[in-house]
Amino acid sequence: MDFILYYQKGTRSQRVRWQLEELGLDYQLEFLNLFKGDGFSREHLQRHPLGQLPVLMINNRPMFESGAIVHWLADRFPEKQMSPTPNENLRQDFNQWMYFSVTSLEMPAWEIILHSKIIPKKHAVKEILPFAQKNLLQVFDVLEKEMSNKKYMLGDKFSAVDIMVGYILMWFPEYLSDYPQLQKYTDCLKQRPAYIRSIDGN
Repeated sequence: MDFILYYQKGTRSQRVRWQLEELGLDYQLEFLNLFKGDGFSREHLQRHPLGQLPVLMINNRPMFESGAIVHWLADRFPEKQMSPTPNENLRQDFNQWMYFSVTSLEMPAWEIILHSKIIPKKHAVKEILPFAQKNLLQVFDVLEKEMSNKKYMLGDKFSAVDIMVGYILMWFPEYLSDYPQLQKYTDCLKQRPAYIRSIDGN
């Protein structure tokens, strides 16, 4: 299969690159700069109707949404054991935490990033931040408890869920000092060779 990842450092395309590295797949990187308007070129809008990232071209067919791509890749290459099979009991947990990562975890996380680092100060709504931070820390409480006595989200084996959850946790190193299990967890993820390769040279 031919893979081309349309990519920008600091975007959710990092999740897809990490997954490609974990799977040991050959892929080509095409760098875009959304802040310079690259997403709204005619060519990219044909790949992603909203001009966003990531886009993974799979045999010249575009796929977007980082969670969907990471999930699809895990299932497409079952020999890599990045997702439980539909008949395994752990599949229930896998699906639960995959959706949790892009809803309960990512929603307040994105609100914080958006209104503190991305939107210009004159347009940012600072009143959102305390509410979003409260919601995010409640989610961290849930994950801290979940990760007690576990190495990865599904137990002893790394899976696509860890890419989805770990990626967001790494946005907030300043919060993790109050969450020793999550700190240990993200430290472990950062040591994975595939993760290191995914952030190299970008």
